[in-house]
Amino acid sequence: MSSQQSCTIGVDMGTTNVKVIALDSSGREIARATEHVPLEHAATGAAEQDPRVVYEMVTSTLVHVAQTAYQFGYTVRCVGVSAALHSMIPVAADGTPLMPALIWMDTRARNEAEALAATSMGKELYVRTGTPIHPMTPLAKLLWLRASQPHVLHAAYKFVSLKEWLWYQWFGEWVADESLASATGLYNLRERAWDAGAMALAGIAREQLSPIVPATYSQRDIRDGRLRVAGITPDTVFVVGGGDGQLANLGVGAIDESALVLTIGTSLAVRAGTHAPITDAATQMFCYVLAEDHYIVGGPSNSGGIVLEWLCGTLLGNRPATPNDGGLAALIQAAGAARTDVLLCLPYITGERAPLWRAEAKGVFWGLTLEDDAPRLMRAAIEGIVFNARWIASGVFARLGVPARIVATGKVLEQPWVRQLVADVFGLPVEFPGAVDASALGAVAIANIATGQERWEDVSRRRQYEAQQTWLAQPSPEQERYQRKFARFQRLATEVTTHLASLYLET
Repeated sequence: MSSQQSCTIGVDMGTTNVKVIALDSSGREIARATEHVPLEHAATGAAEQDPRVVYEMVTSTLVHVAQTAYQFGYTVRCVGVSAALHSMIPVAADGTPLMPALIWMDTRARNEAEALAATSMGKELYVRTGTPIHPMTPLAKLLWLRASQPHVLHAAYKFVSLKEWLWYQWFGEWVADESLASATGLYNLRERAWDAGAMALAGIAREQLSPIVPATYSQRDIRDGRLRVAGITPDTVFVVGGGDGQLANLGVGAIDESALVLTIGTSLAVRAGTHAPITDAATQMFCYVLAEDHYIVGGPSNSGGIVLEWLCGTLLGNRPATPNDGGLAALIQAAGAARTDVLLCLPYITGERAPLWRAEAKGVFWGLTLEDDAPRLMRAAIEGIVFNARWIASGVFARLGVPARIVATGKVLEQPWVRQLVADVFGLPVEFPGAVDASALGAVAIANIATGQERWEDVSRRRQYEAQQTWLAQPSPEQERYQRKFARFQRLATEVTTHLASLYLET
C-alpha cells in the first residue's frame, strides 16, 4: 500500500486528557479524539489515577482514531506514544498494581523531598540526574513509601510509570523509555543508566526498574484484540516515544537554543533544546533526555490551566470547570478587556515547583478592591501564570542565552490577548502554531523518525517552516509596564513564600 494510503498516529497520555491524532504522510490531520481522564484526591496532598482506567481510556481513544482513519481509506503504519512525566506505580510480579498511580501533582513526599534537598547528597543527586529534588519525582515518592507504607515498598516486584504499565498490557514486556526515565530522579545523565546512588537511597534494586530503551524503540503485533479490528495490523509499528514535555518541543521543531517553548496545559512548562546535558543548582533547572544528543532543559510549574479551572468553578458557583467548558472559555475571553493595574495573583494553589520549589506555597490575590470582578480576577490569574513562567525562563536564559522567539502551545494560549501578554512580559515575539497538541505531534514525529519516514533535521526544518505560516505576536508599548509589574510579582512571591512580615510593593 502506498505512503499516501497509510498514516501515523500520535498518542498523548496527559495528566487530565488522552489525546490521539492521525496524520498522513504529508502531515495533514485525518482524525483526532480526546478523552478526559479522572483524577482522584483520596487524601491530603494525594493525586492518583487508576492504571486500569487510564489503559481503557488510551486504548479506546486509539481504537476510535484508528477506525476513523480506516474508514477514510488509511492503514496505520506506526504509532508513537507520549506520556506525562513523574508517574509511579508499585506492581506485583504479574503486573497487578499494588496501589493507584501517583502522578506529578501528588505532594505527600514533601517532607522527604525537603529533607533530601537540604543535604549535600541531594545536591549531588540533582547534578547527576538533572531532575530537581521535589515531591513530584518517583525518587521522592519511593522515599515516602518507605516511610509511610513500607509494606507496599517491600511487596513490589517493580516500580513503573503509567506508560510502562500500558506498554506491558500491550506487549507483555517491561521497558522504560530513556526520556521518561530521565525525569524520575533515578537516572544518571552522563552514564545514561539507572543511578546506583539514587537506587540505594530509595532502597530498591536495579531489577525493580525496567530496562531502559531509546525513544525510538519499537514493537509489533499488539495483544489487545480491539486494536486488531480497528485497522491496526500485526505489522503496525508501535514506538515507545518519550515524555510529553520533550516530545512537545519536537512537535513544534524547537530542539535547539533558538526557541523557547511555553506550554500552558493543566500545568505549565518552559523548555528549550540543547545538544549536551546542562544542570544549574541555583535554579534547579531540569535536564531531560529527548534522544541521543538531544536534551530538553527548562522548568515545570504546577500553576497552569488548573488554576483557571478552579477559579472559574469558584466564581461560577463552585462547580468543576474544564478546558473545554464554555463558561471558562467565555471568562478567559472577557478577561482580555479587563485591566489589573495593581491587582496581582500568586497562582500557587497547588504548591509550586519552579521557580520556588516549595510544595507548601499558597495562592494569593493581592490588591483586591470592590471594583475587582470575575474578569479582572481571571486576568490577574493569567498574568500571574505568565509572570511565573517568565521567572522560570530567566534561569534558562542565563545558561543558554535569550532565544529568538517563544513558541506558545496549549489551550489558554489560543486566546490572542494571552499571546500578546506573553510577548510583552517576555519581550520576545511569540509564535502560535494553532490549536494543536504539541506532544501528540511529537509522538507522531518520533514514530516517523524511528521508522525512517523522517530524519531529525527534517522534522526541525519542517516545523520551523510551518511556524512561519502561523500567528505572530510582537512586543507592544505595554512591554515596559509589564516589566515593572513582573518585578513587583517577583518581590511579592519572594516575600510571601519566605514568610516575611512586611509586604511593601511599589505600585
